[in-house]
Amino acid sequence: MNTRILCIEDNPVNYRLVQRLLVQAGYEIHWAEEGLKGFEMALELKPDLVLLDINLPGLSGFEVATKFRQQPELKNTPIVALTAKTMKSDRETALVAGCDGFIPKPIDPFAFVRQVEGYLGGQREHLEKSREGAVLRNFNAQMLEHLEVQLKEAEEANRKLTATQQELEARNRSLSLLVSLGQSLLLEHDSSSLVLRVLEQVRPLVGAKHLAAYRLHPSGGYWEGFHWQGQRFEAAPTLSRDHMFCERLRTLAEVGLIHGAKLRAHRIWEEGLALGFWGPTAEMSLQVLKDRQGENEIWGFWVFAREGTEPFVSLELELIALHAGLALVSIENAELIHSLDESSRALASSYEHMEGAFQDLQHAKAELGRQDRQVILADLFYKITHRLVAPVQTLTHQSHELGRLVSSRDSVGTVLCEQAPIAIAEILNAVSKIEGLLKALMRRVDKDSPSIPEWLDLHDLVLQELELLSAEGVVPAKADVETELVALMPRIYGVYGDFSKLLQNLVLHGFSGPTPSVKLRLRSWTESEVFHLEVLDEGEPIPPTELEGAFEPFRELHQQAVIGIRSSGQYLPLCKQLLASYHGEIEIRNEGEGTAVHLWFPLH
Repeated sequence: MNTRILCIEDNPVNYRLVQRLLVQAGYEIHWAEEGLKGFEMALELKPDLVLLDINLPGLSGFEVATKFRQQPELKNTPIVALTAKTMKSDRETALVAGCDGFIPKPIDPFAFVRQVEGYLGGQREHLEKSREGAVLRNFNAQMLEHLEVQLKEAEEANRKLTATQQELEARNRSLSLLVSLGQSLLLEHDSSSLVLRVLEQVRPLVGAKHLAAYRLHPSGGYWEGFHWQGQRFEAAPTLSRDHMFCERLRTLAEVGLIHGAKLRAHRIWEEGLALGFWGPTAEMSLQVLKDRQGENEIWGFWVFAREGTEPFVSLELELIALHAGLALVSIENAELIHSLDESSRALASSYEHMEGAFQDLQHAKAELGRQDRQVILADLFYKITHRLVAPVQTLTHQSHELGRLVSSRDSVGTVLCEQAPIAIAEILNAVSKIEGLLKALMRRVDKDSPSIPEWLDLHDLVLQELELLSAEGVVPAKADVETELVALMPRIYGVYGDFSKLLQNLVLHGFSGPTPSVKLRLRSWTESEVFHLEVLDEGEPIPPTELEGAFEPFRELHQQAVIGIRSSGQYLPLCKQLLASYHGEIEIRNEGEGTAVHLWFPLH
């Protein structure tokens, strides 16, 4: 392990020289800047040698050496004094204090390492026996003198500490008053009353006999304010906007607070003297309030003056600045609150008008809804009427034909036998179609309690709804809709509106996509009392990634549409929800030039 040397030296330049020389010689060097720190490091490091500067701040080198010798762990550690004192008495004092030798300063670079190695090798300086008593008495005298100096320094530090503590207590009391004032000002919205309350508190705190506080009127045309003349605050004479005193204030905008000799040396002092803000022998302070909303704009100013030559101290100046800032911020808040109150009242009035207008709009909307419903129903009835033309014409024609055949007595028997069954079948088919359309239509216009469960024939429902969807235009006019309904006993107890919506969404899906399908095929079958319905379209396949979430609700909200690519759309999720009430399932797959949607549910 390397030899450890601890250097206790307050001069970094001297230490760097010692470090450079000893590190080059292969020693491990540690450094402490003052005595107590060096003592603590020595206890931890257990150095092989201590190089000790005598002239240290705080504890002197002599005192540090004495402390080392009182510690059993460091009692035998060699201590070499580094000292510029070359007198014999100084060296003797070092030996009495506990040092084993000394190396003079400035250090001789060519001899220093050899000197250190000598002390590491056991070299020691000794004091003559006859000199021990005299040197010890001299050492004690030096220690006593040093203690007296330290005591005086401690007393002075204590005095300064006491004064600082008193100043801090006064500052804390003043700041507490300032905080309380700030809290109470939150309820004050009148700017004049607000300023007066701040001035009434700060004036006695700084001992001002005369005080003037001005602000630029909101119109920007003149300066207004208050002044204190020894009894109470009164309205001060107004000043024109371009008054010379106010013009000179602009040069002090960045300074903020100016007082004493600096204020007397400024040209504004003469202007303030002429206005009576201060007397020739008064001690004064001028606080310039800068507008926080405008660059280099003056919001106002405060003048404090008192008789005599006692200057304003830092605490008083700080209180003036803090109270001025509090007043400025409080007035801005009060004006903002007033503006917000006005805005709130205006908004409340506007809201009342808007509420009335909204009610009018609601009535208008309801009326438009009724009119729109009438238009839609009229259009639907018009289309249904056209769908009924053919069945009615068939009924009319076949009725006339039957009448003609009955009136023809010559051939009535033969003709009736041959033509009657055909005519009757066509009549029945037309009647059935008309009846189905009318029944579906009545359900659509909420005339037949569509939300009440009933026994439904699913084939009739499909055919009736396809007729209505064609009339409504959901099924394109040129589209080819093919049905292959072969399910056995397709009857279920359910709500007509559920299956109507189900079929409508299936048809809408079939005719959706970039290239709408021109052909739709619906086929049904039953397996073990389970009804199956499949809808096939030719509207292009859907990418496999889209098929995975085809029945996910609100899929279109977080999915970006791709031009030219068919998506699963918004119609299938509702189908899955409707089927859940009937314990049904639904799936989709690509087939041929489009998709096939397959659903099934139990009939019992």
